[in-house]
Amino acid sequence: MHALLRYSKSRWVGSLLALALATAACQSHPDEAQRASLPPVGHYEGSLSQAGRPDVRAALDIRHPSPGHYEAEFTAPGAPALNFVADSIYFGQGRLLLKRPLRAGQTLTLTLDGDFWRGTLALDSAKATAILLKRGVPSPSTYRVEELPQDNGSAWLYAPADAGTMGPALALLPDSATAAAACLWGDALAREGVIVLVLPPASQTTAEAEAPRVREALRFLRSTPGADTAHVGAWAAGARAVAVAQALAAPAGARPAYLIAQNASVDAAARVAFRELRNRKLPVLGLYGGPKGAAQANLLRNAMGGRRGAAVRVYRTAGVDLLVPGQPSAGLGPGLPGEVLEWVRGQ
Repeated sequence: MHALLRYSKSRWVGSLLALALATAACQSHPDEAQRASLPPVGHYEGSLSQAGRPDVRAALDIRHPSPGHYEAEFTAPGAPALNFVADSIYFGQGRLLLKRPLRAGQTLTLTLDGDFWRGTLALDSAKATAILLKRGVPSPSTYRVEELPQDNGSAWLYAPADAGTMGPALALLPDSATAAAACLWGDALAREGVIVLVLPPASQTTAEAEAPRVREALRFLRSTPGADTAHVGAWAAGARAVAVAQALAAPAGARPAYLIAQNASVDAAARVAFRELRNRKLPVLGLYGGPKGAAQANLLRNAMGGRRGAAVRVYRTAGVDLLVPGQPSAGLGPGLPGEVLEWVRGQ
C-alpha cells in the first residue's frame, strides 16, 4: 500500500509527491494527470455481498469541502453497525483504502473502474464483496471524527457536522470487554446529534485514576463547538463504571449532567457510591447484557432506591458489549441506540 497517498483532515501525509499534489489541489484548474491523482468526489450506491447471504445495500460519499481536505463516509442502511466516517483517505493509482477508526479489522478497499468502485469490505475475519456505482453529488456530511493522541493511547471525538445546533455530549469510557463496540456507539450517537468522546481503555480502574480522566474529558467536551454545556455526561463500562461512580461521589468529584453505568458490578463499596449519587439527584442509567446482567441490574436498582431510583435496563439477547450476533456483522441490541438516545435527551 506504499503507493497510496493519505488524505487526512486538512493536510496531506505522504511523500514529497503527496506535497506536490497537495499544492496542485489548491490550484483552480488542475490538469488531467492531477485530477487522476485526487479522490473522485461523488455519491456512490451499490451493495455488499457474501456467498449464501442476501445482499446488503451500501453507499459511499467522498467529499471535498475545502482545498486539500477530503472526507469519506460509508453507510449500509440495512446493517448500521457497518457505518463509519473515515478519519483518513488513502488513494492512488485508482485504488482507495478507508480504515474505520477504533476498529482496525474493518477496512474498505476499492478499485476505480469507470463510474464503479469494486472491491471488498473486511470485517475482522470475514469479507464482503462491494460494488458501488456513482449516482451524483455527495450527500451532506453527518459528523466528523478526529483522533486525539493521549499518553496511554488515542481518544476519538465524534462530533456532529452541524455545530450550530447545540446538543448533548458524553465521555465514553469503555473497558476491555466493550472497547470494540465503542465505534458503533460513536457513530450511532453522532448521527443523532450527540457529541461523543471515546477514551482509550485504562490499565488502572480505581476512583483515583479515573477522577482526573473524567474531569478533563468533561472540560474538553464543554469547550467543544455544538455542545450544550448543561447536558454533558459520562458513560463508563464494567469496573470503570464503578470507579467513575466512586470518583463522582467523592466530595470534590466532577459534576456531569448524568452517568450511564454499563454492566456495573455492584458490591458493598459500589452500593455506597451509587447511593451517594442518588442523594445528589444525579440521573443514572444502568445498562446490562450478558448472562449475569439481570442479577446485577437488580443490585443496581436496589442501590439506587428501587424502581423509582434509577432507570435500569437489561438486554437479555445481547452480550456485555450490548451487541447481538448478526450478518454481516454483530449489531446493537434490540431497542438500541434509540432507548439510550431518548434517555440522554431527557436529562
